[in-house]
Parts: sequence; C-alpha cells; structure tokens
Amino acid sequence: MKIDLVFFKMSLLIILLFSLTKCTSPKTAEKKNEPQTEKIKPVLINGKARFIIGTYHNPKDLSELKRLSDNGFNLVRSAPDSSALDMVEEAGLNAWINTGNKIDFSKDREQRKEQLTSLINEFKYHPALAVWEIPDEALWSLGYPIYEFLFYGKQWSENQQDSLLNELEVAIPKKAKGIADGSTYLRQLDPIHPIWMNHAPRNTLAQLGLFSRSADIVGCDIYPGKKGANGHNELHNHRLSSVGAYTELMQDAAPNKPIWMVLQGFSWDLLKLKNPKPEDLDPAKFPTYKHSRFMAWDAILHGAKGILYFGSFTLSSKSLFWNSILGVTKEIAALEPFLLEEELKDKIKIDPIQFTSSVKTRFASTLRKHNDDYLLVVLQEDLSQALNISGLDFLEGKTLYELTSDRTYVVKNGKIRVWFGREPHVLCTSKKYDVVHESQFPLTWDKEDNFPLNEI
Repeated sequence: MKIDLVFFKMSLLIILLFSLTKCTSPKTAEKKNEPQTEKIKPVLINGKARFIIGTYHNPKDLSELKRLSDNGFNLVRSAPDSSALDMVEEAGLNAWINTGNKIDFSKDREQRKEQLTSLINEFKYHPALAVWEIPDEALWSLGYPIYEFLFYGKQWSENQQDSLLNELEVAIPKKAKGIADGSTYLRQLDPIHPIWMNHAPRNTLAQLGLFSRSADIVGCDIYPGKKGANGHNELHNHRLSSVGAYTELMQDAAPNKPIWMVLQGFSWDLLKLKNPKPEDLDPAKFPTYKHSRFMAWDAILHGAKGILYFGSFTLSSKSLFWNSILGVTKEIAALEPFLLEEELKDKIKIDPIQFTSSVKTRFASTLRKHNDDYLLVVLQEDLSQALNISGLDFLEGKTLYELTSDRTYVVKNGKIRVWFGREPHVLCTSKKYDVVHESQFPLTWDKEDNFPLNEI
C-alpha cells in the first residue's frame, strides 16, 4: 500500500513537471512589468495546487513544526535526513532540500554527479519531499561581494577593472551551464519534484535570466524593513513596496514560471550584532505586523505564487515579533482558495484621489472568485490616498467585509471607496475567512510593553 501511494503521487505530479517546464520564449512573453499571473500555474504538492507559505527555519521540534502548520505554513527547509523528513511529514508540512554544490557541474563534474545521484535517489520517494533547491543566491555567490570591493575600493586602473569584468564574463556562463547540466541530470533521476532557485536582489536582468533557465520556480530575497537609507536593494525604490517591484523583476527574469519571494523574518540588528542584549536592539528596526502584512500582500499582488520567511532562527518562536508574522501567514492561508483561482481584476477600475497630493499613488490589486464568494485586495504602495473602485455592478447591494478589521463597504452604483492608510485592503463577500484581527498586534514596538522579542 505504501508503494502504491508513492506511485500515485508520482503520476499526479508528472503534470507539474510538464506545466513548469513548458515555457514560452521571452519574445512571446507579455509586456514587461505586467506579470502573467493568469497564465502561470501554481505549484502542485502531492498532486494538489497550493499557494506556498514557507520558512527557512526548521525548529526540529514536532510541537513547533505543528505550530507552523496550524498558522498557515505548508513548506519548511529540511536537512537531507530521513528522521527530519519524517518529523516534517508528521507535522503535516512539506519540505525542500538544498542540493548544495552537487548540482553545479561546472567543476568536479564526475564527483558531483555521483554525490547528486546519491542524494536524489535516497530521498526522492519520501512523502514529505516537495522541492529541490539550487544553492541559495548561486549567481551572487559567484564572488560579487568580493568583486564589488575590489572594483570600487582599490582605486584600480581601468585595465584592472576590465580584467575583472572579463573574468566575470567567462565565469557567469560557465557556472550557469554547470547548474543547467546538473538540473537536467536531476530531472532524469527525479522527473517529479520541481527545482527552485532563489536569487539575491542584485545582478542584471540578463544574468538573472541566464541562471533562471535551470529552475522550475524562481524568486529572490528582499528585506527592506528598517535597513536604513541604502536599503537592501539597488532599485530607486527602497521602501516596502520594493518587494512588489522585485517580484515583477523575477517574473521578467523567468517568464511563465512561478515566483516565490523570500521575506523578512528578522531585524537587521539581530544579524549584524553578536549575542545582542535587549538594550542593544532598537525596537523601531523590527518590521511591525503592518509592515509584514504589507510586504506579503505586495508580493502576492504582483504575481507571487508563494512567500517564504528567512531569519526567524535569530529569535524565540514565542516572541511578539514572530507572532506578528504568524498573523500574516494565518490570514493568507485562510484565503488560499481564492489565491489559486483565476485573476479577474480586469473587471474593475481603480482611481486614486489626489486630494492634497501632487501625484497619484501607485497601487496593486487583485480580484478573485471562489465558489460564490469574491475577494478584492487593493494596496496603496506610495501614498496614503483614498481609492475609488468601480465596475462592481455584479456585487450591487452586497457587503464587502474588510478582513482583520471591523470596516464594511456596501456596493452602491457599482462602486465603493476605501481610504484607510497605506495598507492592504483585503475585502471579501464572506466573513468566514476573517481569522485574524489587527487589534491582536501592537501597531508599533516600544522598549517596555511591546518589545518585539518579549515572549507571549
């Protein structure tokens, strides 16, 4: 019976490989900066479409893993270890395994091929396994941090700088081909489980595209929360809405492939300071519940098919800060049925009201229908402006409930207006999806009552 279930899983997931690898060329992709969310299929896990909510931090404790599952998570990183995978399965979660440099055939090809064969064959039939991962930030890890220092910090001559650039011109396609060869070989060993590649928020579109060809799922990590003036990216936009901008950039780098975005589950001080004491940490540098909610929805509204959190290993799982992220994941998990449905936002029109502003805010939105209910989400990305939403004649007289709050809107003449701040307005025709309330979370952190590392 166990073997039958395994082969049943294999047959269902063959569809995944076909749907993820059947990509059109960049020439046939839609216009740049318009992600093709309606054409991109969600990832299948055990034959079932899922919106991915994951974490890099595996607590290796059954009760803690179950707590993740209870709060919306469905994917967790796992070591290549059968007992670790067994615990993930028992908790009701799925796992990804990082292949390490075994998948890079650009050097030590025969040795790495043998190592990759051993890894894949040992774990490809484990029911908890969902995804293989290419080494994190494989392109950026080629040596860019060192190269950047040498290029700008050594007062080099043009000839020295050109020599370094020429070195990269050789190294980039060599490593990209090595990973492509390794990925092709992995698929021969395991034609079922997809391959995921996470990028740094760096590098040119051409370089990102060259590397992304190896993967079935692509994304990047972006942590703009309280980083400072320079931000965690090289876009002109260093605000929280850079998450949405990078989601679109990844879609441009990987046309027609699902995008997973890695979001901020930490304070930068926790990463920079060794064994910090509470008095060493500035509470204002921790993303609040509203910040985390903004970043998650910004990724989703720009086409992400999954979000994952990095950095929670730096804090207690019972801290107020981590609890605020659980509030976000629980809300999104409750709305998963809508997020797997077709995009319908072309049915509506949204007009920001400038009022006292010189310009209109940028906004992102989505409209989905699941069974007889509708979900409408709109987000002011730059300015806190009211939004007129029209084209809602099909909901005339219906009440839209703003989830996580007590606000409601009745559709009159096919229109509603939302105006409460620069935040996601998550509106639904049913109250049954309202599983979190913003009053559960502090709006800001302080040194005393609401210090983000205090435990619940």
